[in-house]
Amino acid sequence: SSGINAEYGEVKNMTSEGTICYFDVKLGDDDLERVVMRLFDDVAPRTCANFKALCTGEQKTDELNLHYLNSIFHRVIVDFMIQGGDVTRMDGTGGHSIYGPQFEDETFDKLHNRAFLLSMANRGPNTNSSQFFITTAPAPHLDGKHVVFGEVVRGQSAVREIERTKCKDDKPVMDCWIAGCGVLDGIPDPVGDEIYADHPQDCTEDISKATKVLEAASMMKECGNKLFKEQDYLRAKHKYLQALRYLDHDGYEADESCKNLKTTCQLNLAQCYNSLSQYKEAIKFCNKVLEKDNSSTKSYFRRAKAHEGLMDYDLAVVDYKKAVELTPGDKSLTTSLLRAEQMLKRQRNKDRQAYSKMFK
Repeated sequence: SSGINAEYGEVKNMTSEGTICYFDVKLGDDDLERVVMRLFDDVAPRTCANFKALCTGEQKTDELNLHYLNSIFHRVIVDFMIQGGDVTRMDGTGGHSIYGPQFEDETFDKLHNRAFLLSMANRGPNTNSSQFFITTAPAPHLDGKHVVFGEVVRGQSAVREIERTKCKDDKPVMDCWIAGCGVLDGIPDPVGDEIYADHPQDCTEDISKATKVLEAASMMKECGNKLFKEQDYLRAKHKYLQALRYLDHDGYEADESCKNLKTTCQLNLAQCYNSLSQYKEAIKFCNKVLEKDNSSTKSYFRRAKAHEGLMDYDLAVVDYKKAVELTPGDKSLTTSLLRAEQMLKRQRNKDRQAYSKMFK
């Protein structure tokens, strides 16, 4: 041992549910949702004390960076785990515990039987340091070899985003690091739709009936609408996509209300993508609605807007005409059609001039 806090002593910031730690993770320029973890102090107190001290940086010295702050997630494998915590070399080859370079396996009582468990990475028996991983699926082949000492209780969507980021040789292509970390007095209360995980397969609420799915997806849509009004189109888009994941999940029988809400979310997404100048995505969601209902004025109107954005004015005119035909007397539709026709005329004149110059 290096003599650094060989005794773990009392674990502070421990609720009746265990110590609550957090990571604020950045993926490229994006701030991901805060990852909040509950530690199993009663099962593995020594391992938990090590992790907690590395979260607070309380044992950091000039010689030894015993702090997760600015350390990276260096290894990511889909349907398995995300790994980080190399506080010395930042590449997966280093690490150091508060008890010395390495410490012993404390217990194998907890199994790797689900996603979002916190477990120690090692290089064989009794070689724990600072490196850890979070499971993204059950991993029974690790039972009896790695110490499970906590679980993610909030921010599962951030774990999933890291899991899905593009990797080369299992290392994220974009920088992915812990920009903030520490301990909390307790698990934060969920705000609004936060009681629902980002992906339905991770959801702990009952979503086995249409009424329950409708309740969840409606809440997500309302959050999306609020963000859209605030012109936060990117986060609004994520909310509508989340609602669609719930409405599309396999574990329930969709009723008419769910189908109608799905259409609303698809149309709202088209509006979002237009506002983000992602016109091809907007067209894709308008097409999905028109496949089910070819009399949807909003779909033709929003698809026309997207065609305009792509400067495909001939297609925009066709869609605006269809929208006017379905809703005659709507002034804004008529105005939009006239504008698109003028743009098309201008474009054709320009093309004609360019063409004639070629043959002079």
